[in-house]
Amino acid sequence: ILRPALVIPVGKLAIEQFVTCSSLGDVIGRRIRIQYAGHDTDLIPLPHPSGASPWPRMEPGKTLLKKAMALVAGHPAISAITG
Repeated sequence: ILRPALVIPVGKLAIEQFVTCSSLGDVIGRRIRIQYAGHDTDLIPLPHPSGASPWPRMEPGKTLLKKAMALVAGHPAISAITG
């Protein structure tokens, strides 16, 4: 029923529901085109925001998180919502 143009999984467990993720550095900061439930969609993974992991606050996580957030902000699905 749902055919999202963008999926934003947050955290490694959620990311792995869609793509193989041996390291957050391999997927964060990238737009990944996937087919899910017979539908093509974009995936922009984000790290989990818990304070337990310093990954988003140190390099390369800090830079990759900024890149991922810019990808989300610039995605057509977000533009369609925000006008």
